[in-house]
Amino acid sequence: MPRFRVLRPWRAFTLIELLVVIAIIAILIALLVPAVQKVREAAARTQCTNNMKQIALACHACHDAMKRLPPMSGPFAGAQSNGNVFYWLLPYIEQNNVYNLHADHYSWREGAEIDPGPIVSTPIPTYVCPSDPNTGMGQAWGGGWAFGCYAANYQVFGYPEAGDFPAANMDGKARIPTTFADGTSNTIIFAEKYAMCGNFDTLWGHGDWENNWMPIFEYGNRTGTQGYTSYYNVNGGWGPPGKVGPASKFQIAPNPYQTVCDTAVAQTSHTVMNVALGDGSVRNLAGTLSATTWWYACTPKGGETLGSDW
Repeated sequence: MPRFRVLRPWRAFTLIELLVVIAIIAILIALLVPAVQKVREAAARTQCTNNMKQIALACHACHDAMKRLPPMSGPFAGAQSNGNVFYWLLPYIEQNNVYNLHADHYSWREGAEIDPGPIVSTPIPTYVCPSDPNTGMGQAWGGGWAFGCYAANYQVFGYPEAGDFPAANMDGKARIPTTFADGTSNTIIFAEKYAMCGNFDTLWGHGDWENNWMPIFEYGNRTGTQGYTSYYNVNGGWGPPGKVGPASKFQIAPNPYQTVCDTAVAQTSHTVMNVALGDGSVRNLAGTLSATTWWYACTPKGGETLGSDW
């Protein structure tokens, strides 16, 4: 007579075993999430570094074509033209279509704060850091000025000797290497800056009258003793003046929605500040960099010696 094997019924998990399994899964997730976040941040920082590299190289391409660097803001393609440094660099980052939207190369509509025009309301991918907490919308408001995440060093592109008068102090007619007496590899030309900081936005195409909205840092005199104001600050109280000297050191990951975020200086959402140098390279600056070394690196012809922490 054939014999049949008796199968034992499957024993269900006890409550304790189930809790142990859940706990193990929770631990694995807790270990995995920070690792994934670190990978994402590393990728975002790499993209940010690449953006700054493109902007720095665009400056050199512009210099080769125009025999000088563009102004912080003002005419550069004829007497009727107007735009800031980021507008003038558009042809050199493959954005000719945006650059040519206005025949006279006047980048924004005169007096049109609500409707600034099709050029400066266009988000430019190269001008956006993927880690910035406020670039998802693209524009400060629908159809309005487009955000940017990088700022230009006024000490390089501006004309501090003209004093606190934006109509005259925005074009230093900088040249490589003539106006970089301290060396192009020792001079910061661009840094990161939050798209939104406190009550002010960084708008990549904004011009020379409202400096609290411009993609700018180090707005003040060459000696580092006086930060300049903006036109609206003088006449209508539109925000704080610029900062120069050691007080102008960058911020690492400040809360963008609080007054602790200082619109007069550069900010980064990374653990280090990415900067582009005059030689076209990109450098990562630790938060421990001294304020004095930072300022010396922002002056193209101050005659200072950079600290050992550079």
